[in-house]
Amino acid sequence: MLRYVLPGALAFVFVCSLSLAVCALDIGQSAPAFKLMDQFGKVWDSSAIKGNVIVVVAADRDSGRSMEPWMNGLKAKYGSRIVLLGLLDLRGVPGIARGFTRSRIRKETKDPLMLDFDGDVADNYLVNSKNPVVVVIDKGLVVKAVSKSGYSDSAYTSITSAIDSAL
Repeated sequence: MLRYVLPGALAFVFVCSLSLAVCALDIGQSAPAFKLMDQFGKVWDSSAIKGNVIVVVAADRDSGRSMEPWMNGLKAKYGSRIVLLGLLDLRGVPGIARGFTRSRIRKETKDPLMLDFDGDVADNYLVNSKNPVVVVIDKGLVVKAVSKSGYSDSAYTSITSAIDSAL
């Protein structure tokens, strides 16, 4: 009997934990906390930058190349009025290659990209291989908008409207 109940209970816990992760980016809820180092060695801690409007553009190695229009557009429009951070899911990079990866990213962009080698924060930000996920977080660390689609005029307008109201 136990051999039937235990797998069922484990499956239930697994499904519940997945549903909690999906709810992590609900508008009006607290944003998932993060504390990650960028390619320049700076540690970004969400609790330390509370009081600023934060925009996280999160991607993995496949969707990472699609971050550029979001990063460039938001940086051009808002400059230093927001904290604009990239988040890269690099969980597949072996420990021995992490320094090389950090160096390569440092050479490719001057924008701060938080490097998530464990994938924990990326999971909370619903990173996927199709499109970057853009999350607007207000000064109180509450999610104001989420875009899971590719860059488009309508998605950009939706995100910038949320930023404008958070400012």
